[in-house]
Amino acid sequence: MMTLEEWRALRRQAKITNRDEEPDVLAPPEAFSDRHADETLRDDYLPGHDPSALRARSSTVDSRINSSCCGWVTQPTSAEFYDAIHAEMPTRRQRALIRMWTKEARPNEIVMAWAEEVYTLRELIAAIHRARADHPQVAKELNRLARR
Repeated sequence: MMTLEEWRALRRQAKITNRDEEPDVLAPPEAFSDRHADETLRDDYLPGHDPSALRARSSTVDSRINSSCCGWVTQPTSAEFYDAIHAEMPTRRQRALIRMWTKEARPNEIVMAWAEEVYTLRELIAAIHRARADHPQVAKELNRLARR
Protein backbone atom coordinates (compact mmCIF):
# COMPACT_ATOMS: atom_id res chain seq x y z
CA MET A 1 0.00 0.00 0.00
CA MET A 2 1.34 3.43 -0.85
CA THR A 3 1.96 6.05 1.82
CA LEU A 4 -0.36 9.00 2.33
CA GLU A 5 2.28 11.36 0.93
CA GLU A 6 2.73 9.22 -2.20
CA TRP A 7 -1.03 9.06 -2.70
CA ARG A 8 -1.44 12.84 -2.25
CA ALA A 9 1.26 13.40 -4.90
CA LEU A 10 -0.60 11.02 -7.23
CA ARG A 11 -3.84 12.91 -6.52
CA ARG A 12 -2.24 16.30 -7.27
CA GLN A 13 -0.94 14.89 -10.57
CA ALA A 14 -4.39 13.53 -11.50
CA LYS A 15 -6.02 16.91 -10.84
CA ILE A 16 -3.64 18.90 -13.04
CA THR A 17 -5.74 18.37 -16.16
CA ASN A 18 -9.13 17.84 -14.49
CA ARG A 19 -9.87 19.07 -10.97
CA ASP A 20 -12.64 16.47 -10.59
CA GLU A 21 -10.35 13.55 -11.44
CA GLU A 22 -9.32 11.08 -8.76
CA PRO A 23 -6.52 8.52 -8.81
CA ASP A 24 -7.53 4.96 -9.67
CA VAL A 25 -5.43 3.73 -6.73
CA LEU A 26 -7.30 3.57 -3.42
CA ALA A 27 -5.94 6.02 -0.88
CA PRO A 28 -4.52 4.70 2.38
CA PRO A 29 -6.99 4.60 5.30
CA GLU A 30 -5.54 7.67 7.03
CA ALA A 31 -6.70 9.83 4.09
CA PHE A 32 -10.29 9.26 5.28
CA SER A 33 -12.25 10.44 8.28
CA ASP A 34 -12.47 8.22 11.33
CA ARG A 35 -15.67 9.94 12.46
CA HIS A 36 -18.91 8.07 13.08
CA ALA A 37 -22.22 9.69 12.23
CA ASP A 38 -23.97 11.32 15.16
CA GLU A 39 -27.72 11.45 15.70
CA THR A 40 -28.09 14.73 13.78
CA LEU A 41 -26.23 13.43 10.72
CA ARG A 42 -28.12 10.15 10.90
CA ASP A 43 -31.43 12.05 10.87
CA ASP A 44 -30.23 14.04 7.84
CA TYR A 45 -29.20 10.93 5.87
CA LEU A 46 -31.85 8.52 7.18
CA PRO A 47 -34.97 10.45 8.20
CA GLY A 48 -37.28 8.27 10.27
CA HIS A 49 -34.61 5.59 10.69
CA ASP A 50 -35.14 2.64 13.00
CA PRO A 51 -32.78 3.19 15.95
CA SER A 52 -32.34 -0.57 16.33
CA ALA A 53 -31.03 -0.90 12.73
CA LEU A 54 -27.50 0.27 13.49
CA ARG A 55 -24.02 -1.26 13.39
CA ALA A 56 -24.32 -5.06 13.11
CA ARG A 57 -28.07 -4.74 12.47
CA SER A 58 -27.84 -2.30 9.56
CA SER A 59 -30.91 -2.30 7.34
CA THR A 60 -28.86 -0.89 4.44
CA VAL A 61 -26.38 -3.77 4.61
CA ASP A 62 -29.24 -6.28 5.02
CA SER A 63 -30.89 -4.94 1.88
CA ARG A 64 -27.68 -5.11 -0.19
CA ILE A 65 -26.91 -8.65 1.05
CA ASN A 66 -30.44 -9.80 0.19
CA SER A 67 -29.98 -8.44 -3.32
CA SER A 68 -26.37 -9.40 -4.02
CA CYS A 69 -25.88 -12.63 -2.07
CA CYS A 70 -29.12 -14.49 -2.80
CA GLY A 71 -27.19 -17.21 -4.65
CA TRP A 72 -24.75 -17.92 -1.84
CA VAL A 73 -25.14 -21.38 -0.29
CA THR A 74 -25.26 -19.80 3.17
CA GLN A 75 -26.55 -16.26 2.89
CA PRO A 76 -24.54 -13.82 5.02
CA THR A 77 -26.04 -11.44 7.55
CA SER A 78 -25.42 -7.79 8.31
CA ALA A 79 -23.75 -8.92 11.57
CA GLU A 80 -21.36 -11.07 9.55
CA PHE A 81 -20.55 -8.11 7.29
CA TYR A 82 -19.98 -5.90 10.35
CA ASP A 83 -17.52 -8.48 11.71
CA ALA A 84 -15.81 -8.69 8.30
CA ILE A 85 -15.24 -4.93 8.20
CA HIS A 86 -13.65 -4.99 11.65
CA ALA A 87 -11.61 -8.21 11.22
CA GLU A 88 -7.86 -7.63 11.38
CA MET A 89 -7.24 -10.82 9.39
CA PRO A 90 -10.40 -11.47 7.36
CA THR A 91 -11.29 -15.03 6.43
CA ARG A 92 -11.95 -16.03 2.83
CA ARG A 93 -15.71 -15.54 3.38
CA GLN A 94 -15.17 -12.16 5.03
CA ARG A 95 -13.01 -11.06 2.11
CA ALA A 96 -15.77 -12.20 -0.27
CA LEU A 97 -18.29 -10.10 1.67
CA ILE A 98 -16.08 -7.04 1.48
CA ARG A 99 -15.53 -7.62 -2.26
CA MET A 100 -19.30 -7.90 -2.72
CA TRP A 101 -19.82 -4.58 -0.91
CA THR A 102 -17.04 -2.90 -2.89
CA LYS A 103 -18.41 -4.07 -6.25
CA GLU A 104 -22.16 -3.93 -5.63
CA ALA A 105 -22.98 -1.24 -3.07
CA ARG A 106 -24.16 2.00 -4.63
CA PRO A 107 -22.59 5.27 -3.40
CA ASN A 108 -25.72 6.14 -1.42
CA GLU A 109 -25.58 2.72 0.30
CA ILE A 110 -21.96 3.30 1.27
CA VAL A 111 -22.96 6.60 2.89
CA MET A 112 -26.09 5.14 4.50
CA ALA A 113 -24.10 2.28 6.05
CA TRP A 114 -21.70 4.90 7.43
CA ALA A 115 -24.70 6.78 8.87
CA GLU A 116 -25.87 3.51 10.44
CA GLU A 117 -22.46 3.23 12.15
CA VAL A 118 -21.42 0.06 10.34
CA TYR A 119 -18.01 1.66 9.80
CA THR A 120 -16.16 4.93 9.61
CA LEU A 121 -14.80 5.68 6.17
CA ARG A 122 -11.32 4.94 7.49
CA GLU A 123 -12.48 1.52 8.76
CA LEU A 124 -14.13 0.75 5.41
CA ILE A 125 -11.02 1.66 3.43
CA ALA A 126 -8.76 -0.32 5.78
CA ALA A 127 -11.04 -3.35 5.37
CA ILE A 128 -10.96 -3.00 1.58
CA HIS A 129 -7.16 -2.89 1.66
CA ARG A 130 -6.96 -5.92 4.00
CA ALA A 131 -9.30 -7.87 1.72
CA ARG A 132 -7.46 -6.68 -1.40
CA ALA A 133 -10.85 -5.71 -2.75
CA ASP A 134 -9.99 -2.42 -4.41
CA HIS A 135 -10.62 -1.93 -8.12
CA PRO A 136 -9.64 1.11 -10.21
CA GLN A 137 -13.19 2.41 -10.78
CA VAL A 138 -14.21 1.77 -7.17
CA ALA A 139 -11.02 3.47 -5.97
CA LYS A 140 -11.85 6.59 -7.99
CA GLU A 141 -15.34 6.76 -6.46
CA LEU A 142 -14.18 6.14 -2.89
CA ASN A 143 -11.27 8.57 -3.23
CA ARG A 144 -13.84 11.34 -3.71
CA LEU A 145 -14.66 10.85 -0.01
CA ALA A 146 -11.03 11.34 1.09
CA ARG A 147 -10.29 14.41 3.16
CA ARG A 148 -8.91 17.28 1.11
